[in-house]
Amino acid sequence: MNKNCCSKTWCQIYDSLRQIRNCRFLICIISIILLFCHNDLYSQKFLTDTIYIDFKGDSILSAGQVCIKDIIDNRDETPDFVMYRAKKKFLILPVDQEILTIKPVSEAILNGFKTNDNCNLSYTIHINKFEIEKRQGRFSSSTFLVADIPVYEHKDDSSHYLGTLFYDHQYHPLHKKELFPESAQNLLNNWHIAFKTDLIKLNTLQDNSDKELPTNLIIAPNDKPLYLHVRTGAFAGRNWYGLQGEIFFSRPETSNRYKTTSGIVRYQNNSDYESISIGRNSEHFTFRKNDNLSLDIDLNILLGFLKWKDVKMHNPTLYQIINAEVSSIQSIILDRKNKQGFTFRVGTIEALAYIYNKKLQFHAGGFLEFGYKF
Repeated sequence: MNKNCCSKTWCQIYDSLRQIRNCRFLICIISIILLFCHNDLYSQKFLTDTIYIDFKGDSILSAGQVCIKDIIDNRDETPDFVMYRAKKKFLILPVDQEILTIKPVSEAILNGFKTNDNCNLSYTIHINKFEIEKRQGRFSSSTFLVADIPVYEHKDDSSHYLGTLFYDHQYHPLHKKELFPESAQNLLNNWHIAFKTDLIKLNTLQDNSDKELPTNLIIAPNDKPLYLHVRTGAFAGRNWYGLQGEIFFSRPETSNRYKTTSGIVRYQNNSDYESISIGRNSEHFTFRKNDNLSLDIDLNILLGFLKWKDVKMHNPTLYQIINAEVSSIQSIILDRKNKQGFTFRVGTIEALAYIYNKKLQFHAGGFLEFGYKF
C-alpha cells in the first residue's frame, strides 16, 4: 500500500479524534440545557402501564343526612381515570402510566351518602374535573387531587345551581417510604372526607342560613377553572438592570395561601456582560391579604448565556459563555381574586450568579412588573 495514502488516512483519523475531543464541551452544554427542559422529550412512548387504585370512599364520617339524587361524570376520560403520568423504565425508556380506580369514581364518591329519589331536598353532582396531579417545583414537588364539582339543589320540584366546589387538595405522605399506589389511595380517601364535609355544610345551610359557605365554593356560574397569567417586568440595582417575562397558569383561589410554578425569561445587563437566562418551574409562594392584594415570594434557578462586553480584558473561555443563577423576588401584588384583568407587582429582587472560574456575583435592586390575567 502506498505510504502517502496510509499517512493521509492516519491524519484523517487523528483530525477526527481531535474534533470529537473538542466536542466534549458542546456535549456538556447540551446536557445542562436538557436538564432544564421538559422531562418528556420523546414524541412516542414505547410502553404503557396501568395501575389500579382501590378508591373505596370514606366510611367513617357520616353523611347520611345528605341525599344525592345523581352524579354525572362530564369528563372526556373513562369513568375510572384519575391520573396520567410519564415514567422511565431502565432509566431511559419512557413509559406512560395510566392510574385507574377499580370502580368508577362516581360510584366511590357516593359512599356514605343517602341515595333516594324521594328526598324532599337532594343534590345532583357534576364531575367536570377529577385528577391527581404531581406538581414539580424547582425546589420541591407536591401531589394534589384537583377537582371541579358543580352542585345543583333540588327542592319542592324545583332545582337551581348552588355553585362549584373547586379542590386543590394537597397530600402529605404518612411516611417517607410510602409507595405511590398507597399515597394515591390515601389522597383519594382524604379528599373524600373533605368533600363530604363540604356537602354537609351546604345541607345544614337549609336549617341555619347564618352558617358560612365552604371556602372553596365559588358561586359565579361563569368562573374560569384555569387562569393564564402573562407578566412583563423590569428591575435595576447598582451597575445592574434587566427585563423579565413570565407566564403561568393558576387555579381559582380557594384559600389564603397557595403555590404556583411558572416559566421565565430574563435579560440582564451589568458592568461586565449581558445575558439571557431561562428558568423553568420557578416557584411562587403567595399569601392573599384581601380580595385585591397579595404578598408573593418567588424562588428561581436560571441558566443563562453570556455576551462579554470587553473580550480582551476578560479573555473568556468556552466554559464562560454560560452561567447559573439563583434569585428571589419579594413583592406586593395588586390582583383581584378570581377575576380577569390587569395585575401590578412591586418589590425587591436579589440574584446570585455563578460563572466558571469567576467570583460569585451578588446583585440586589428594585422590581416592577405589569401583567394581565386571562
